[in-house]
Formats: sequence, C-alpha cells, structure tokens
Amino acid sequence: MKLSHKFATLCAIAAGLPILIILAVALYSLSSSTNLQIDERLKKEAQVALSVVEKRRDGLRSAAQQLAVDVANKALVSSDNQATDAQQAWARLQDLLPRAQNDFNLDFVLVADPTGRVIARHNGRPMAGETIGDASAKNPLAEKVISDGIQLRNAPQSSIVVESGERLAKLGLEQLAQVQAMGDSGKVKVTDALMVEAAAAIFSNGRFVGMVLLGQMLNNYLVAKPGANDLQTPLIAEARQTLQLDKQSGQGVIVAYNNVVIASSLTSATGNTGLLNGADLKSIQADVLEGEGGRPYAFALQPLKSIDGATVGAIGVAYSTDSISGSGSGMKFLLAGIGLLMTGLAGFAGYYLGNNLAMRVNTLIEATDRMSVGELSAPVRDDAAIGKPVLPEFLLNDEVAKLAIHLDDMRESFRQAIERLRKR
Repeated sequence: MKLSHKFATLCAIAAGLPILIILAVALYSLSSSTNLQIDERLKKEAQVALSVVEKRRDGLRSAAQQLAVDVANKALVSSDNQATDAQQAWARLQDLLPRAQNDFNLDFVLVADPTGRVIARHNGRPMAGETIGDASAKNPLAEKVISDGIQLRNAPQSSIVVESGERLAKLGLEQLAQVQAMGDSGKVKVTDALMVEAAAAIFSNGRFVGMVLLGQMLNNYLVAKPGANDLQTPLIAEARQTLQLDKQSGQGVIVAYNNVVIASSLTSATGNTGLLNGADLKSIQADVLEGEGGRPYAFALQPLKSIDGATVGAIGVAYSTDSISGSGSGMKFLLAGIGLLMTGLAGFAGYYLGNNLAMRVNTLIEATDRMSVGELSAPVRDDAAIGKPVLPEFLLNDEVAKLAIHLDDMRESFRQAIERLRKR
C-alpha cells in the first residue's frame, strides 16, 4: 500500500472519527432527553386523568345531594313512617330511583335508613335485612355519611369504593363487572368492581332519617354516546377527550385494580375498544401481546383512594412504544443525517488533503532519486503547488514547499559545481 493511500486513509479516519463520536453522544443525549420528556408527559397526563376523577366525584356528590333533597321533599323516607306507609313509600321510590339512574347514568342507586338497612334500590325490592355493608365488606363511604348524619351534619361525600362480587350480585352488576384475562375469554381475573360512589344524608324536619347511595362502575370500558352530558359520559372516555389522546396511535386512559387493567380507552388494530382489558401491568410494559402487533406500552398511574385514605386502584395513561418512539424519531433522523453527512465530508476532506500531501512528498522523492543517479537538469518542483492548484494557497505554503525550494537550490548548486569542474 502506497504512502499516499496510507496517509490519506489515516487523515480521513482522524477527521471523521471525532464527528462520529460527537454524533453518538448527541444521539444518546437526545434519546435520554426524549425518554425523560415522555416520562414527564405521562406523569402530567396521569395527573390530569386523576383530576377528571375528582370532577366526576364532584358531579356524583351533587347528584346524591339533589336526590336526597327530592326524597326528603316528597317524604318518601321519614322516621314517622308506619308499616302501612312503607309500601306506598317504596312504590314511589321505585319510580324515582330508576329515573335518577337514567338521568345521571348510574350503575346503581339505593336508599337506606339511618342504620344502613336498605329500603329501596334501583333494581327491585331489597331482601329482608339487607344492609349497605356487613362486617366483612363495609362501605366506608356509607359509614362516613351515617356518622355525619347522626351528628346532624349534612355534607354529601364521594369516594372510590371497591364493591365485592356478592354485593354486586344484589345490585345486578356481577356479570357487567367481571374482567376476563386478556387473550383468554374463559378466565375471569377480576370479580370485584371499582366504583365512583357518592352518598348524602336525608333529613326530615331536622332529623336524620336515611341516606342516598349511588355510584358508577369503572370496570370495563363503555363508548361515549353522542350528546351525552358529563355524568353520562364514561369516566375514562371523558379523560381521553380531556387529554385529546389519539386512540389510533396507541394512546389511551387505563384504570387498574390489583395490578390488572379493568378499563381502557385504547383501541385495537381491528377498531375494538377496551384494548389491554384484563392484562397485567407488567405484561403490557414488557411482554409481546399476541394479536395486537406485539406492542409493549409505557404508562404512568396515579392512585385512586378510598375515603379512609386506602389506595384501592389507579388511573393513568398508556402509550404504545410506537407512538413514543415516533415522538423523537424525526429529530433523531435529522441529527443522524446531518452527522453522517458531516462525517462523510470530513472524511473526504481528510482523505483529499492527506493524499495531496503524500503525493507532494512522493514528487520530492522522485526528484532525489534522479539526483542520486546524476540527473541534475530537471528542476525539483512541488507539482501540487506550482501546477494548477485546487487547494487554497495558504494550505500549500508549508514545509514541503520549502523543502522543494531547498532541494532545487541544492540541485542547482551541484549542477553549477559540476559545470565548473568540467571547464577546468
């Protein structure tokens, strides 16, 4: 391999390698920055989703208060009611409760006395001795309202509550609440229900005579209906609309209970809603999901807490890795393209300059070869410098050019000395 090729290659590498290193560092920094931005975005959007839950709680709290006032104004529950009046009161309640259920898009609504015994519910006559909760499955929200009502405090309450499968069966919701394992329609993973519930005390003549309890279930995603008001829109549908998530790009809101997705606004490739329902949180983050293109998801969740402060579930957002990688890919491709172009130009420039310098040195070597055999007539020339230069003059005015001048001076001195010797 000629010196010119060796030197040119070395110069090309020396010029291009630093740019490649800088490009690699820049791409890594950009990738890390993008990941941090995505994490922050997911966390912020999860907080927005949680704020939608708080808004829904406020709406249901107002609905419970309104219904409690309606019940009190119509004297449907009273401490003075006798057994003869109970049948008439129950009949009128059965007309009022289903109407409220439809107006507020409730999954259940019931009325109880001050002890928590159910007087009426939306789906028929309660069983004898039926209560809102028992020792094994108490409803902390109902207990709070009953306690406040006994102390003559009329402050409606709202909270996230877990209703057991047994309780759901009495409300006619056990089938609707069941969440099946993703990809396995025969396996039920969740039988309990995560509910947004609200309760308000009923007062008659200044006396606490009962309470209203109502709720909306979060299990399983329901599509928002056109023209629906806030309470009639499923909670995660409202959260997705608030966040303006693109369901076609693998973005959506999810609700989790016991580390299992029980509600999702994500849409599958076939257009079906509820993608990821029944999936474990760990599997959607790392595993390949069969039948859905094998897209893992990144997500951020905010805790859903009961009125007693216990964490009973979580709500947040999930993004497919496709939508996340696409968010910074344009900048990465642009940076990579510019970096590779600069590397190529630097390598070409290094190769050209190195090759030029090596060829100039080769020219001097050829001149010294001629001088060594006594050929002193041809001048020593720096061809790259005195031919038709492509390079700027300041790049050619260097030690090689000076060496060519000194060699030519030496050649001329030898030639003249030899001429003088010949003349003697």
